[in-house]
Amino acid sequence: MDIKAYIASGILEQYVLGNLSPREEAEVEQYAGQYPEVRQEIDDIERTLEEYAMLNGKVPPPGVLTATLQRMHAEKMFAPRAGRGSRWRALAIVEGLLLLAAIAGLLLLSQKARQQQAAQARLLQQMDTLQQNCDSIQAYAGRLEDNIEFLKQPSTRQVIMRGTGLAPDAVATVFYNPELRQNLLSIGRMPSPPSDKQYQLWAIVAGQPVDMGVFDLSSEAGALIAVPFLENPQAFAVTLEERGGSPAPTLDQMYVIGNT
Repeated sequence: MDIKAYIASGILEQYVLGNLSPREEAEVEQYAGQYPEVRQEIDDIERTLEEYAMLNGKVPPPGVLTATLQRMHAEKMFAPRAGRGSRWRALAIVEGLLLLAAIAGLLLLSQKARQQQAAQARLLQQMDTLQQNCDSIQAYAGRLEDNIEFLKQPSTRQVIMRGTGLAPDAVATVFYNPELRQNLLSIGRMPSPPSDKQYQLWAIVAGQPVDMGVFDLSSEAGALIAVPFLENPQAFAVTLEERGGSPAPTLDQMYVIGNT
């Protein structure tokens, strides 16, 4: 028998991997008992498999693993042959790698599930933000429609308040409707007040100033602000007061005024 040709044929690798039939396997084991070179080659292949598994942590293909594990369990049911310990160690490592691969798969699935949940939470939050923005835009559009309808009414009068010597270019407008009993204030152009000051709107009724509330400058010129309605105003004016307003106007701080 040509031992070198037999070893080079690859049958010993198939034996270690569990790919031989029972008859072929018995033949290999017979030759391994007769020829030390065959036994040494088998031991070398098994040791190489063990070292590869330990160094790379890679599991061989499923078919090889299944056949190898079946062989390992079958051999454990009978008296062990000499020289098979290294093979069992290699197979035990492969079995351990199978378990590690299963655990890694479960961890990967769990991580993907958490990532999907986080992505869904972010998506729901974005949708909620978009819904809030849509609601705000819809409410703003509704107010604009109401204001336009108010301005189109024949009974709505426009009272323009022009700048005084403090701010000659300043201008604001009160839209006054006695039939609807409603007023809207439009801030056309007003100087930015100090942080501790605030503009206050007044109506002159029967020669007396009546407080109509304080307001801040809108970020948009011409924005309409609802203000209190008063009967028979003779004029409207705006003064600069301490933040929160004043019970009486500071006349030397009057910025705009307009007669009805």
